[in-house]
Amino acid sequence: MKWLLLTALGAWLVFAPPRDLRPQALVQPTSNVVGIYHAFPTESADSSQCIIGYRVIIGDLLFRQHVSSSDELIAYYTATIELRDTLGVVRYARVFRDSVIRRVLPDRFSDDATENVDTVRLANGTYSMSVDITQEQRQRLIWQTTVTFGTTPEHQAGASLGFASPQEPTDRFCLESWGKVVPFGARRVLIVTSVPRSWSGRDVLTIRARLRQQYFPFYRGTDTAFVTPSAYDERSLMARPLGTIVSEREKNLPCVVMLPSQQVRFVKAFVDVRRAIPGDYELEVIRSSTHDTLRVPFRIQWFAPPLHLFQSRYALAVMQYVLTEEEYRRLSDTPDSDRVAAIIRWWEGQDPTPSTRYNEAMVEYFRRAYQARTTFATAVEPDGALTERGKIYILFGAPVRIETNLEHGKPGTERWYYTNTVRKLFTFEVTTQGRYRLRSIESL
Repeated sequence: MKWLLLTALGAWLVFAPPRDLRPQALVQPTSNVVGIYHAFPTESADSSQCIIGYRVIIGDLLFRQHVSSSDELIAYYTATIELRDTLGVVRYARVFRDSVIRRVLPDRFSDDATENVDTVRLANGTYSMSVDITQEQRQRLIWQTTVTFGTTPEHQAGASLGFASPQEPTDRFCLESWGKVVPFGARRVLIVTSVPRSWSGRDVLTIRARLRQQYFPFYRGTDTAFVTPSAYDERSLMARPLGTIVSEREKNLPCVVMLPSQQVRFVKAFVDVRRAIPGDYELEVIRSSTHDTLRVPFRIQWFAPPLHLFQSRYALAVMQYVLTEEEYRRLSDTPDSDRVAAIIRWWEGQDPTPSTRYNEAMVEYFRRAYQARTTFATAVEPDGALTERGKIYILFGAPVRIETNLEHGKPGTERWYYTNTVRKLFTFEVTTQGRYRLRSIESL
């Protein structure tokens, strides 16, 4: 089983008393809103055909009971997109009023998202772009950046960079609704960007992506760049400039149709991002014959990362279930400035795929801890990850079945059945004060 390692590490610690380590204040991750913008040259040198939109993880939205259906939850929101020129004048504005319906409350760890896009022709220039999503109770999610549409190779490459669906006909490509952002955990993506028309289709091109700034200190290593195989024939460069932008109705994706004429070439290449960590990257398109290089920024973003990645002392608090007394003491005595590296080294010994930066064992452990933090929180135990129910959930995952017996004025019981490879029954006693205490473990 994939997480038997966590089970083996934690099984003998089930009844160990929790260490006294209160979490410090945590830094909240930013909202999961992504602005979408792409620009392609037109027959006029002073304007561009643009795709403008947004994408937001639905786990960030506020859901309530649907008034017309007791089995559904609904989230209403308004998304406002604005592009202002350098003088502050609004040159583009669009308001999307939308809703999302689900039968169960969305998991914030899911990549499930809602998005909308618009097509418009804009004058070339520099704009400040903002996406403002508002909901009931005045909740706001804001995304901002600066974009430049122009005729220089750098501006055209930066504005046209996109990530396309892998299976496309030769006369068009459909862009994923990621904007300039690749979701962390993606495996192989198809990048599409423009190159100068003077670059012959027989030039040898190298596509390379280099890490410029990483987001989380819990991911470190030396593999900061990934390179695609060289592109050297006409099939790698499409000498077909933009014709129109249409919608792929089945996939709800904007598609770019290419028409035979002049203006610009597009290069398409697959990039393997399995070893890429969350951070800011720079895509380099290198022409080997002249060493001319186009540099285009993009991002790999981990949507809704575990909060524990922001604070090493709290990470240590939830790791107490799998650490020996000596390991815990040593990490606790480590200075704050060095504790992150020490925790990384400990988890490297548990990594099932040490050749990659993505440590599945560590991510799964902290994912469970993040889930337990709120799921098992009560008025008397506000941090569910540091409770006895949270401990079992972190070590063994979600139970197959839960049976609860609560009687007014009497201690209740809650039984967790693991009929999978764990094959155990955990019985918790619920005190009249609302605390859950582990009372017995039985083999099934």
